[in-house]
Amino acid sequence: MHQIIFVAAEDSAQAIEWDENPADSFPCMTSQQFHRDARAQLYALATGAFLAEAAEMEYLAKTLSDDGPYLYQFTAPLIQALAQLNEDQVEALANHWLECEEIENLDLSNNDLHDFIFQLIHFCQLSVNDGLNIYVYSDD
Repeated sequence: MHQIIFVAAEDSAQAIEWDENPADSFPCMTSQQFHRDARAQLYALATGAFLAEAAEMEYLAKTLSDDGPYLYQFTAPLIQALAQLNEDQVEALANHWLECEEIENLDLSNNDLHDFIFQLIHFCQLSVNDGLNIYVYSDD
């Protein structure tokens, strides 16, 4: 399943119930085919963290029911790092991310990566400017 990435105030995100779709209430983007392990590689490249550390930059914030869905939250350092990227850095970041095994296995174009990264950067900038958080809504 594609996961939903959205921007929200913490109290609003924590109030989401198991049967609610965040796309009905918050600015959202789909994770597309970029699953959690693939995103962790992007986070490692963007922050300079080791992959294990980068994987923890999207941490479990709430379990909506015993069997999911789950709400993950981005860490502040991740949001800051992504929000500060400029257009020239995105090109280099996308090229490096394209070389990662998880992305190679997805067989994507560089444009797919650029679009996803630019949209994620925009969400991070919204988060920083408006004092909001970034969440991932996932049923797995």
